[in-house]
Amino acid sequence: MFESASRAAADAAHLISDALAKAGRTVAGNVRRFGRSTSEHANLLRAHEAESAIRHRNTLFRNENPETRSVPGVEQHTDAPLPLPEGAVHARVAETGWNTDPITLRSHITDAGTVIPPRSLSEGTFGAPAQFDGLFTSRAGLTELFRMNIEGGVRLDRLEPRTPINPHFNCHGYTFSREGEAGWLAGRRVEDILSDNGFRRLSETDAPVPGDVVIYRNSDSVITHSGVVADANSAEVHVDSKQGPLSVVRHRLTEVTGMYGSDVSIYRTERPDGRFLTPVRNSTETAPPWPPTPPPEP
Repeated sequence: MFESASRAAADAAHLISDALAKAGRTVAGNVRRFGRSTSEHANLLRAHEAESAIRHRNTLFRNENPETRSVPGVEQHTDAPLPLPEGAVHARVAETGWNTDPITLRSHITDAGTVIPPRSLSEGTFGAPAQFDGLFTSRAGLTELFRMNIEGGVRLDRLEPRTPINPHFNCHGYTFSREGEAGWLAGRRVEDILSDNGFRRLSETDAPVPGDVVIYRNSDSVITHSGVVADANSAEVHVDSKQGPLSVVRHRLTEVTGMYGSDVSIYRTERPDGRFLTPVRNSTETAPPWPPTPPPEP
């Protein structure tokens, strides 16, 4: 029963994604024909995003612990979480560092004309399950999220950090926009990006190269995570990916499947700009400050 219900939720999310893609193409057409403000259209799309986010959130945030499926030509790893010494998480977070200054966000457009407005942290985490309440709004909360990732099977305590912790963009924002300027790019947008921007899924005979995009899906085929091939010269493929609001880390291809799902695919595009979406002119805005300013006391 629960499996069929979750599949129905995934199907509904896919239909919502199609509707949003059509709306994005309409926006692009209006901008070209009538010169209307891109920011106005971005706000309209944001409203659609907010309405659909709550329906999609349960599958987006649901963690899994599936049996890792074999990926052709890639050695499998099933590292189990280990008890952490007292203070290890805080020490690792301090070593990783923080970069919480507001960044520039902007709208982007796919090659097929789908306009994708940026999303802030609060928009991207709207409707998250109760266990995440308060974790996205303070350093203490993100430190706890760091610990929860380790317990979920992503060994952040021993993965190589590539950037400081930055809460202003997520994994998809890192994968598909320069400097994370797409912000908290929704996973349901990624299917459109792969289709619109000419990505092809690599076959068993294709050798991954740096810059290829790695997509993780759960058992309902919902995209849960993405990253970029960083090194394919050794016996193992290594990936750079951002762990939600935390840092970009380098890990083995299948080292995060315990949390994000065992359906792992690698994609490539021959576009001049590669994996990066095209920014929309005159669409820049500044991400809200973090931590957010608390509301005044009554």
